[in-house]
Order: sequence, then structure tokens, then C-alpha cells
Amino acid sequence: MSCKNLAIPVLACITTTFVLSSAVIADMMTFQQGANGYARAQDSAIRWAYSSNFGDTPEEDSTHVGDPGAYEMWSTNGGAATILEAGNFFQRVLGGTSDGSTVEAGPTYRYSRFFLRFRDVFGTGANQIPSDAPIRSASLELYHTEDLGAVAAAGAAALPDPTAGPGLSEVPNPQGQPKLNAGSIGIYPLLTSIKYGNNDGTANKGVVTAQAKRRGKEGWSQVVPHSSTPPHNSGTGVGCESQPRTPNDPFEMAFNCGPADVGDPDSKPGTEEYDSSHPAAVDIFQNADPGIKSFDVTGLIDFITGDGVFVTAISPDGELPTLDINYGQAYRSSEFGSTAADIATRPKLIIDFIPEPTTLGLIGMGGLALLRRSRIR
Repeated sequence: MSCKNLAIPVLACITTTFVLSSAVIADMMTFQQGANGYARAQDSAIRWAYSSNFGDTPEEDSTHVGDPGAYEMWSTNGGAATILEAGNFFQRVLGGTSDGSTVEAGPTYRYSRFFLRFRDVFGTGANQIPSDAPIRSASLELYHTEDLGAVAAAGAAALPDPTAGPGLSEVPNPQGQPKLNAGSIGIYPLLTSIKYGNNDGTANKGVVTAQAKRRGKEGWSQVVPHSSTPPHNSGTGVGCESQPRTPNDPFEMAFNCGPADVGDPDSKPGTEEYDSSHPAAVDIFQNADPGIKSFDVTGLIDFITGDGVFVTAISPDGELPTLDINYGQAYRSSEFGSTAADIATRPKLIIDFIPEPTTLGLIGMGGLALLRRSRIR
């Protein structure tokens, strides 16, 4: 139908065009590691711990502040775990010991974050979406499960329960056990490429850690020391090795390792690694129910299929995790786990798109609420 020489308003003609084009059927594709031949999902986790120095006894009054990076957890990359943690967790009641006998610090908290991406989603190959296809929506499904717990997270570095106390005594040292958690989950665009890895223990050179996006090559952009005096275990004041501005402040340590957000006061503007203020950023509370949690990542499609997204969690103001309550969630990994349950509940990216990019009536007239991909890489 043409509007030429027709004695009808232009708007009516445009409306007719839209009605005709709207008969086009959208298509949907699902990407999940191990399903339908797809094997291009990838994730990497970072963890670190902080033992606050609140556990001194009458016999021991240490003057040093807490221990950042306890157990060297800042360099584990998740150790190819089947579970990805995003949250602030209670690790154990007490921290380390002095001279093998006196409890000197605690409690200890564990901070866990992870990165996730789906590669080769767009292209001209089989089971790929055409690069110029308009995207109607995209959702990310993560399967909520129990967190790792103190022993699984720290491995052989976890202290036993009980542990050594003053003199030759033993004192109880309860440790966090795996549990289902609730928390506010953030999924933010990653602004820089990282080296994904899955080392257990100290990461290989070049692999992302809580201290660096490429260990031995490139640190995170948080390079300004958090205190005016060098920390007790490092003279650099960089990343996990720096102390919070306020001694024994586990709230500050929750942001002291890993990537920096846009606007981070301890980063040089323009060097930050993720952007929580991005218009499409996800920031939503999720309850403690197990099972699938769905997130709208339509506006993050170029990130989640590119360098990746950064998944984290935020504790409520003034709240620290306890033995009973953690703030965050844990999800199945996209790469690891060999059981049927592991494989079936891996992260899933679901994309609803228009297979015929020539249906301009659907995407052009009046700025309708359909999105067309804009390649950024």
C-alpha cells in the first residue's frame, strides 16, 4: 500500500503500515553451556576475606588492624567451583592466631563476586543470531543455590573448629555453613576486558584476581591507598593489600578489592572497570527461595555477549553478615559441574529477536519500544 495521491492523513497511513508489519513473528534463541552444542559461556569468580581485629583477649592486645586478603582468597578465581557466589558472607567467628596460641582477630568476613559472559552469540553460523537482527528482549536466568560455606570457600586454609586459644587452651571457632541467602543483586556492564580463569589457590600470571584484572600485568584501577599509613602487610596500598580508611572497617573492605565502579573516589576517572549507573544496569532484591532467578539484561546485551558483566551484591546499610544471615546469593556455574543437576541449571541467556531485519515498520515509526543492537566492539 502506498500513501501517494491518497486523500487520507499521513498518520493513518503510517498506522496501517505498522499493523501490516506487526504480523511478523519474532524468534527466540537460548544459550546455555552444554545445551544444543553451545560451549562458549565463561565465568570467573573473585573472593577475598577480611579478619577484623576485634578478637583480642585480656592476654593479647594487638595494635595492628585487621587482615585483608586472609587465606589469600583474593587470588583463587573460584577454583573451578560449580557455584558462583555474589555477596558478603560470614566466614568464621575468630581470625588468626599469634605464636600459635593466642586468638588475635575476628570475626572474618568473605566477599565474593563474579564475571559472566556468553561468546559467539551473534554471527552468521548455525545457532547464531544475525548481527543486524533487532532485539526485542534478553533475559538471564541464574539458578539460586546454597553458598559455598567457609570450608569450601577457603579450602585447606580454613581454621579448624575449635582452634588454638590462650596458652594451650582450645576455643570454639564456629564457621559459616552453606545456606540459602537473600540479597540485593547487581548486574553491571564490564567496561574492560579481563582474563577469565579458574585457578584454585594463587592464580596463574595473567588471570583475573581480586587484586588484578590480569595478575602480574595489570591491576584494577583502585590505586590510591585507603589510609595515610602503609598497611602492615604491604607498602603499596594497592587493591586488596590496602587497608580501609577506618581501621577494622569491614564495610569499606567490601569495596577494597576487585574492579572499581564509575565514580569510585579511589580511581582515576576514565579507568574504572564497571558502571553501576548504566541505564540498563540491574539492581534488584532476590529472596532466599531456591531455583531460577530471572534478570532483564536487554540493555546489557552487548556487554554480556562481549567482555562480560560484573555480578555483585550489596549489604543493607549498617548490616554485616552473621552466622545466620548472609547478604547475597550463590548460583550454578556456567562451565563446571558434571552432574545432571549442575548442567541443567547452568546460567541461561534467552534472546527474543526479529529474524527479518527489513521489517522497518516495527522498529522505525515513532520510536516503538523495540531495540536494535548497536555493536560497540
